[in-house]
Amino acid sequence: MKIKQKYLLGFSAFVLSLGVATILGSGSAKAATLNVSGSCTISDAIDSVNAGSDQASCGGTAYGTNDTINIPAGTLTLNTDLPQITESVTVQGAGMNDTIIDGDASQYRLFRAQGVDIKISDMKIQAYEQYALLAENCNVILENLDINAENSTNQWSNLMIMNDSPNTFTLFTNNLYIHDIDYSESIVYGMLVNQNGGGTLNSVINNTTLSNINNSTGTVNGFALGVGLQGNTPGNTGTVNATVTNTTIHNVTAANIAAPFVGGALAAGGDANTNMTIYNVTITGMRGITGNAFPLTGVKSAAFYAVTAGLTSGDTADANINVGNSLLADNLSDGVSSNCEVADLTSGFSGAGTGNATVTSLDYNMSDDGSCVNFTQSHDQQNVSNILSTLGPLINNGGAVPTRALLPGSPAISTGGAVLGVTTDARGVSRPSTNPSIGAYQYVAGVSTTSPDVDTVSANGTLADTGQNVQLITLLACSLILLATVSSKRLVKTSKYKD
Repeated sequence: MKIKQKYLLGFSAFVLSLGVATILGSGSAKAATLNVSGSCTISDAIDSVNAGSDQASCGGTAYGTNDTINIPAGTLTLNTDLPQITESVTVQGAGMNDTIIDGDASQYRLFRAQGVDIKISDMKIQAYEQYALLAENCNVILENLDINAENSTNQWSNLMIMNDSPNTFTLFTNNLYIHDIDYSESIVYGMLVNQNGGGTLNSVINNTTLSNINNSTGTVNGFALGVGLQGNTPGNTGTVNATVTNTTIHNVTAANIAAPFVGGALAAGGDANTNMTIYNVTITGMRGITGNAFPLTGVKSAAFYAVTAGLTSGDTADANINVGNSLLADNLSDGVSSNCEVADLTSGFSGAGTGNATVTSLDYNMSDDGSCVNFTQSHDQQNVSNILSTLGPLINNGGAVPTRALLPGSPAISTGGAVLGVTTDARGVSRPSTNPSIGAYQYVAGVSTTSPDVDTVSANGTLADTGQNVQLITLLACSLILLATVSSKRLVKTSKYKD
């Protein structure tokens, strides 16, 4: 059975790599390259790509299906909202810490795309209004991005990937750092991936850190992936499949429910299915309460949060989160440890369908309580008391994103299981083929855990201090595209972005 699973994972990786290649293009079609400069602003460059001809003082040739906008090192401060992107494009910076796009004290909105293939990479985005990216019915690649919400406003969802069509789209991310979101609203998201309209949204999220998200009046969903979570009315139809690896979530706090990792399916007018496979995730520092209002009364905050509801007769909602090699500690609901929660909200919505929410173990998980009742595989460990005391702070330990290092004596060292395709940790450090560390960080004896600087990722996709090819690492990690079951919690909220 294990051999069959390995072959299936490998085949899935092959299929995904074909999809990524399709999004990037084969290179044979016509393509223009525009270089942002004093005479060609980023808005001018987007207008040129949209029009298929030079606008303002931008100079491109042979506009086609694979146009590229290059943004140089330095800080680019906007003086208007960026135009909506209506043609496929790659927007390329000079490096994650080198190119900075600033919304000018949160006056202006940044990237919005509809019905295209878009890749955004190698830059920092900061001080924006409302969102860093809103992509609707798009194939999306995001690589080497620092999304800094500090000094941003109205940032109720910082990254929104939405499919409201019957078609299939793909999200692929690698090396994302999303942080410092502090906003008062009924719901705040770090990243929202939502399917409506009966289609399918396939997501792969690698090497990502989400930290310091606070909602002083309502609920926080860190990563929220699901069907029918967003729209004018609760529920919809479709499928979300997601694979997540090497991800750290830290310090997610809310006055109401806090849910660092949400998988949800709210079905209305048909079936809704959310399936997630999660490997090597570290979640710490969640603070929230038990829900005390419709439809979440009695539902606890939790690190992994699976939620369903069948709203109309005959609807079936399934949300499945499958978790392996993951580390959970210091996550509190009403001051009590809470790492897993599942809830079917069909009755809470007065629905007439059915729902099934699960959080299931793929083995080698470690937690500081017993709330993950399905973590019963032979190598799962629960109620481990010294996880937090043997974790370092969230800092730059090398690589593109900050991590929490395993300190000497950590019970997570050498107690994990090898996962086909997960050959490195969130920093790009190699994992051994036997007994790797649990969580996003791979312990290496004798190596400092307090490196003062993050290794920047250059525009050619290599770690600056190692020469290691991040895109190759990414394709290897993608061998996990088998969908595990995930589920989520999420009150549906009327769409708030401006047209």
